[in-house]
Parts: sequence; structure tokens; C-alpha cells
Amino acid sequence: MLQVDVFWSYGIGAGCALAAAEQLRLADGDVTRMRSIRDRSLVQTLLFFGLVFTPMGMWLATRFPGWESMYVLETVPPWGLAVFGAGVTLCGTLGCLITHRLLTRGRIRGAALHLLLPYVACFFTLIHGWDGTGIHRFLAVTAGPQPTGVPGSEEVTRWLHSPIAATLVFMALVFLPVLLGLNAWHHTRGLRDQPAPTWLLGLRITAIALGLIVGPCLALAVTASLSLHVFGSPVGGVLWALVAAVVLRPRGTVARWSQRLVLPSAHSRAPLTGPALPAPASAGDEVARLHRIGSS
Repeated sequence: MLQVDVFWSYGIGAGCALAAAEQLRLADGDVTRMRSIRDRSLVQTLLFFGLVFTPMGMWLATRFPGWESMYVLETVPPWGLAVFGAGVTLCGTLGCLITHRLLTRGRIRGAALHLLLPYVACFFTLIHGWDGTGIHRFLAVTAGPQPTGVPGSEEVTRWLHSPIAATLVFMALVFLPVLLGLNAWHHTRGLRDQPAPTWLLGLRITAIALGLIVGPCLALAVTASLSLHVFGSPVGGVLWALVAAVVLRPRGTVARWSQRLVLPSAHSRAPLTGPALPAPASAGDEVARLHRIGSS
């Protein structure tokens, strides 16, 4: 969906940058290597959007324009497709570059939040939307007045038997393995100094990433929707912000697992054998804190 893809594309770009955190550790403060790592992450991001994400989004916008726009539009004009392609590529690029910048400054928690918060926004848009009917717009197969409340079994069954669901399943079989595989491969390039098999490290990283996304991110989105439905926008928004602050607090469970995702070597049972990222003289102390924070 076009509204969801804005947040999703930023989160994907941030994930590509996070996957290079261990390579930054091994760069040992070498500015040239760090720039090369940034460029590889950006190339990976742009290739994924150019070859997978954007074509699939355009396919959906052409085949199911009403559903793809959450039934805001009946058709997506050619200029709309152009704006969509440029927009999601820009969001992905910004997510990659900003997250990389945070990593080089040692702000691991901040970098991880640039992955988690866009996914919270994705789920919230799907569940609640802008008027509380997000999930019903997602499950709708034709345009029309959207119901309220919890989706019924008939509504879900009708959607599951629709060509929209079949198309999404087909896309997911291509989209998810490519995205997860690229990030796992990119991440394990910085873990060559670990005794565990690379494929096992990749599976572990993938499991942590999926757990954070479909766990706390989805839970926060559901909580936000419930808060707005029960208490209204002013009070519900404030209550949700308090819940989010507790869940995402610096020394909380989500923060610890985020550090395991970003720098798994710092939390491995095996001794850390790679360099500890001393800061380069030309970059001040931007990198020196990266390994130290990940180890705390």
C-alpha cells in the first residue's frame, strides 16, 4: 500500500545500514574503509529497491490501484507511479545514510530505532490508518464504505480468496527471502572472525530481526490503535507515548535485543577477536564508542 510503503522503505534502508555494523567494527577506524562500507550498503539498498521493491509496488498499483492506495484513488496515474518510485527510493536512501551516520557516531540505540519505529508506523497504518479503518481497507476487495470494529470471519475469508491475497503471497515468496538473505549475508561479512558457522549466525540474526519486528513493533502499533479507539486522539496518544517510552527505554529488553541485532559479536559467547574500532583521527570520536556501547 502506498501509505505503508513510505515508512517501510525507510525501515528497509535502515536495516541495510545496520547490517554493516560489524563491518564498521572491523574497519578499525579506517575512514576510507568506512566510506566503502557505506557505499556498499547504499548500493545494496538501491539495487533492492530498483529490482524488487519498486517493481512490485508498481505492479500492485497498476493491478489493484484502489487497494494499493487504501481506496483513496480509483486509478493511479502515470505521474503517481513516477512519484511513488522516486519517493520510496528516496526514503530508502535516507534510511540507509542516516542510520549509517548514527552508527559511525556510536549511537547504536538510535540507529536501531530508525529500523523499529518505521515498522511501528507501517503496522499502525495497516491496522488503524488515518480514520481507524486501516485493517478494513487492507481486507477490502472493492471500494465502498468501510466497517468498524474487529474484522469478521466473512471479511477475512473473502479477502483470502481474492486475487489480491494470491498476488501478495506470490510476492512475499520472492520479496522476503531476498530481503532477509541480503541483510543476513551483508551482516555476516563482519563476523568472519567468529567460530560459529556463517549460516548459523545468519539464521540467528534473521530470527532476532523478525522477533523485534513482529513482536514489539506490532504490539506497539496494536496498542496505539486500541488507545486511540478507547480514549480518543489526545489522551490515547499521550498514553501510547508513555507505553512506547517504557518499551523502548535505553536499558530495556528491546534495547538489549536491538544491540544483539546490530553487534552480535559483542554478545557472543565466543571471545571477540576483531578490532575494537578506535576512532580515526580525522573523524574525532564518531566511531570509538560503537563497539564499547554494543558491549555494554
